Amino acid sequence: MRVLAIGAHGDDLEMFCGGTLARCAARGDTVIMCVVTDGRGRPKGDPDEIASVRRQEAEASAAVIGAISHWMGLPDGGLWFDAPTRHQFVEVIRRYTPDLIITHPQDDYHPDHKTTSRLVLDAAQIARTANYPSQHPPHRAQVPIAFMEAERGINFIPTEYVDISDTFAQKLAMLDCHRSQLMPAGYDPTFVLPPPEQNPFHHYARALSQFRGLAVNTAYAEGFTFWQAANRLVPRRLLP
Repeated sequence: MRVLAIGAHGDDLEMFCGGTLARCAARGDTVIMCVVTDGRGRPKGDPDEIASVRRQEAEASAAVIGAISHWMGLPDGGLWFDAPTRHQFVEVIRRYTPDLIITHPQDDYHPDHKTTSRLVLDAAQIARTANYPSQHPPHRAQVPIAFMEAERGINFIPTEYVDISDTFAQKLAMLDCHRSQLMPAGYDPTFVLPPPEQNPFHHYARALSQFRGLAVNTAYAEGFTFWQAANRLVPRRLLP
């Protein structure tokens, strides 16, 4: 199976569905981790240098689980819903021909998250269109779209869960690749990650994953809902 995960920023996929992507890779799926924006918004520093660092971090994270890293490089904090941007999403979907797409929920806190979600939903339909001009042929498959966790789990009620107890360590290793996001005073290439007990990424991931795990009696879990729409429903479970 081909799983295309599309996150607005580097570290979004790791935080909200990283354990699930690791499980997908472990069962033999082709996993594509697509980062939409260039990440230049933080940490403080030269924007072009930060964007380059963020891309390297995303590639390193994908390598932890043997995933393909796809970098769209659109403006961080300046993502807009328009036809040219939607076209880029169509091309990504047609290029990778996924059997499952994972992205942000429609109602999330960050405008880049919400815009990414809307672009994915609309592009997935346009990607099926026979005469739409594209570098790639139409992707006519019936592709479900799963919404991963919302920021801090707020207003997100999962309908499906994935036990990530066996891949939680990989989730943390993927998050550790995004070390620039823990630099409080600006970008510093000599920065050393804090120990696990003082690492805010580890605390966040552990708290949310343990909370979701409570619902299904596992140590750690990630929650999802699926888009209920035509051409998106299949009579089988696709998540691991």
